[in-house]
Amino acid sequence: MTMRLIRPEDWRPTGIDDLESAAWNALRHAGSACVVAGPGAGKTEFLAQRADYLLETGLCRAPHRVLAISFKSDAANNLAARVRKRCPPGFAYRFVSVTFDAFTKSLVDRFLNAIPADWRPTRPYEIAFPKPRAIEGFLTLARLSAPPQWQAEIAGYSASDFEPKIVGGYRLPTGPIAPQNAAEFTIARWWATQLRPGQPSALTFVGLNRLAELLIRANPHIRRALVATYPFVFVDEFQDTTYAQYDFLHSAFSGGQTIITGVGDDKQRIMVFAGARQDAFQRLQADFGGARFPLLFNFRSSPDLVAIQHVVARALDPNTAQTVAQTARQVDGDVAQVWSSQTKAAEAAHLAQWIANDMAARSRAPRDYALLVKQRSDDYEQDLAGAFAAQGLRIRNESHTLGKTSLQDLLSDELSRLAIAIFRLGASRRAPAAWQLVSSSLLALRAVGQDDDVRAAKVETDLTAFLAALRADMAATPPSEQSAADFAARVFDYLDLDTIARTFAEYGVGDQLQIILEAFYIHFFRCADGVPDWTSCLDAFEGLNQIPMMTVHKSKGLEYDTIIFVGLDDRAWWSHTPGDSEGVAAFFVALSRAKQRAIFAFCQQRGNRNNVAELYQLLTAAGVPEIAV
Repeated sequence: MTMRLIRPEDWRPTGIDDLESAAWNALRHAGSACVVAGPGAGKTEFLAQRADYLLETGLCRAPHRVLAISFKSDAANNLAARVRKRCPPGFAYRFVSVTFDAFTKSLVDRFLNAIPADWRPTRPYEIAFPKPRAIEGFLTLARLSAPPQWQAEIAGYSASDFEPKIVGGYRLPTGPIAPQNAAEFTIARWWATQLRPGQPSALTFVGLNRLAELLIRANPHIRRALVATYPFVFVDEFQDTTYAQYDFLHSAFSGGQTIITGVGDDKQRIMVFAGARQDAFQRLQADFGGARFPLLFNFRSSPDLVAIQHVVARALDPNTAQTVAQTARQVDGDVAQVWSSQTKAAEAAHLAQWIANDMAARSRAPRDYALLVKQRSDDYEQDLAGAFAAQGLRIRNESHTLGKTSLQDLLSDELSRLAIAIFRLGASRRAPAAWQLVSSSLLALRAVGQDDDVRAAKVETDLTAFLAALRADMAATPPSEQSAADFAARVFDYLDLDTIARTFAEYGVGDQLQIILEAFYIHFFRCADGVPDWTSCLDAFEGLNQIPMMTVHKSKGLEYDTIIFVGLDDRAWWSHTPGDSEGVAAFFVALSRAKQRAIFAFCQQRGNRNNVAELYQLLTAAGVPEIAV
């Protein structure tokens, strides 16, 4: 069926009342753009509306597609879901939302045989996650093996930024590397550890990125196909674009045919340690002619919090524009405080009692609150869990490691979300959101076309029968580790893991599917232990009625009514030095997660606050009081 196009001048936003004037200007801009979207600016909504605008007006006409690249899978999924709500299905199917890693990996997987022979990995290959200690050992051996004139430079490489910056910023030649300097010597040895003769290749995601860039540079017809397919490309969180990611973007889409929309905020650049370029927006302006559009509305935080955020924002950028709050204040008293305690026990008891009282007084749920930490979330969970349990509260450590991934990443994974949706349908007949997710996913897994009503009906009949049997058996079997294992195996057999691997690019090659399955079983077993029924097990799995705890980096893109930052001291912020913009940016990110209230907890037993004195000075300058508890 042919979809009717809308004239650009007649197009209006869908699902919202309007856009701010700066967003209108950015949305209608005909060329590449740097959209500076601060905390709460609604960047996901802006991208969804721009996608709708491009597709419904025919500016992106079939068969062309809009490609949206995000850093995390949950962000990519959220954006895709938003577009499906805003855009008619006949247009929305041409919106592709993926992560950088998934996109570059899919190119390598699809065109592996076109990669120059000297760099071609095995099929299949493994995904490698080298630990810092292993990288340190590698760098030591590389230095000892290097010609004397290069050893001093190699000694200066650090385990944290060697691959993101040195390897990530290097374009592979079509043939083998003939080292002319210390960097090329070390890079050549690094690649030898990934492309292992006689063994399956073990590629990192940076390595996959570099192979994808080489692939399109060595095969101009593949690059031409990319440009022809995606005349519009969105990049979310553009300030965190790494050297490798930006180089791939430039190699794939520069030249004027593709329009790039980069959305982000330099004041929230907290991934420099992971290789983020500090000049990403400047490069977008220079290389793609990107025009700059600052968005000035804040739809998240109350006016009082926005005023405090502005004080911190000016420490990062003295010229930053004042944003305008669009959300009303809903709390009495101070919207931000520093709580100072003598001991960890006193801090834990006060936090737990205060949250319990506030929940009761304001009719709030546990997930309206978040405990943020700089690092080592497991230690803070141990310090706080007992006092919280005494108040009937449970902490959910979303940064906790499950095998080779984290709890937060497991919950945002497509297979994990699909499996839990099936279990929801097994535990309850009334789960419409779960039914929609499962039925649409199964149509994709069974390769049913949009117009194939006969096969779609058969898939639905099979699903209904499977769920009826599952529901009966779950009702008759109480949760335990053994029953959880049996039911999980049954669900994954029904989905068919081979089909999952073929359908979802991120599982097609390497061990990502096994990583997710291992994490799923670990968490599912834990949640099934000692609970009265399967609904309680699933609630625990998804963290319902639990207070989330996570690192600042894991909190990026999230929002909560009240955030409590625990551990604002020198021990937690051991790497922070006065004037460190990345540290101030992390502080800004933490503060800006709050919709109504932000609390900063300092405990003298944990450490001093000399190195982080500037952060307290910013709070004082913003009028935030300190209270002894």
